[in-house]
Amino acid sequence: MNTTIKALAFFTVASLVWMGGCLSKLTTVNFDYKTSGSISTGEFSTPGTHTFGETRLTSELDSVLKANGTSLDMLDELKLKSAVITISNPAGGNFDAVDNVELWISADGSPEVRLASKNPVAKGLNSVTLDVNSTDDLAGYLKAHEFTYRIKGTNNAALSAMTLDVQAIWNVKASKK
Repeated sequence: MNTTIKALAFFTVASLVWMGGCLSKLTTVNFDYKTSGSISTGEFSTPGTHTFGETRLTSELDSVLKANGTSLDMLDELKLKSAVITISNPAGGNFDAVDNVELWISADGSPEVRLASKNPVAKGLNSVTLDVNSTDDLAGYLKAHEFTYRIKGTNNAALSAMTLDVQAIWNVKASKK
């Protein structure tokens, strides 16, 4: 009898734990959210470390969350998954004169954070997949109406003006309404 009660108690607890996991899956959403922007740089006639340029973007996270049955106030976590910088102009441009590159984010009321970087940058490429540096929850940055991507780096030779396209993919976790 005592063994039967223990077994029944064990199965009851195990069922509640399992159902809690299922319930959590029914009440949360987990998806990827892509942001992109273009940055026009100036010329850099001397080698050194520079801010290549920046772009201010309007966050569309609120409407994407609503389309997924949730909202900004239900956002649990937002983490950078990947980031790529591509030279779209001049045609045929490459990163040969760039030793390293960094992608930073800022938003009103939040300090600037380095999201991703590549050091060294391989020669001959016109597109660089960055290494993600931040494992922090960065929800506050994309919850803001506007945020800024800034590209910084070091060049080893003169750089002509360029257009750099940034594409970042974020993992979103939010509770459903």
